[in-house]
Amino acid sequence: MQINLVTDAKYHNLALMKMATFYKMLDNRVYLNGVGQFDHTIGSWLFTWSEKSPCDIEGGPGINVKTKLPDHIQRLRPDYDLFPIDFSLGYTWSYCPRKCPFCIVPQQNNPKEHHSIWDFHDLRFKKICLLNNNTFSDPQWKETFEEIWDADLTVRDENGYDIRLLNDEKAAALKKTKFKNNRIYFAWDRMEDERKIIAGFEILKRFKLARHDTMIYVLVGFDTTDEEDFHRLQKIHDFGMSPYVMPYKKNDRHLYALKRFIDQRVYRQSSTIKEAWESYKYKE
Repeated sequence: MQINLVTDAKYHNLALMKMATFYKMLDNRVYLNGVGQFDHTIGSWLFTWSEKSPCDIEGGPGINVKTKLPDHIQRLRPDYDLFPIDFSLGYTWSYCPRKCPFCIVPQQNNPKEHHSIWDFHDLRFKKICLLNNNTFSDPQWKETFEEIWDADLTVRDENGYDIRLLNDEKAAALKKTKFKNNRIYFAWDRMEDERKIIAGFEILKRFKLARHDTMIYVLVGFDTTDEEDFHRLQKIHDFGMSPYVMPYKKNDRHLYALKRFIDQRVYRQSSTIKEAWESYKYKE
């Protein structure tokens, strides 16, 4: 049979990579976002708002956040020929103890199961991307780092780390790890976490990890005011790191203008971020 796998994912889709492995094991021909006639079309959608092709079977958070692959497929290694990537991709820990109301992860009921990188790592690659939702909440988090160090891998960081769980031992592990472009991600989503966030920033500073290539996700437009948003942005900048604005509302022109402004880093030439923003708005 000819199987067409379709997705709205821009770079990779782990579920489809495992589906590709499964169908190839059954001697089927597998295509990605193919055009033409196929025996079956299977979709895995990340976003509710994306345009979706007609499918025989479909799932993913863009359809139902509780969608799960069947166990016999979930256990398979990804097919790394499906997407043009040069890194291994998978989870060593998918659970997150946080119950953030803006996040879909708590709705997914991910198990508290630790996995080795060798469940999905391919020796062809010298880079690895962990899709973990909260690595530092894993009681065996250090085993993951030790496996990465032993294999001499570079980490492609996409989801980041929970800075509220940071301590000296974890900071030392991050310091020892090689990251693509030296870039590590954290987040500051809620004002109520300020004390823990600032304590984490102090640890990063002590370990010389508070630098421009350390990115801090900043959720805006959910439950914070403009003043609280600028307060967080300024604190991140004052510690020598770079904020990365994440608008909660997809069609809010103000929030996306703020994101463009921060992405351009023009505020680094001004006394404060808010002062730079006022000038930026005037020019807009």
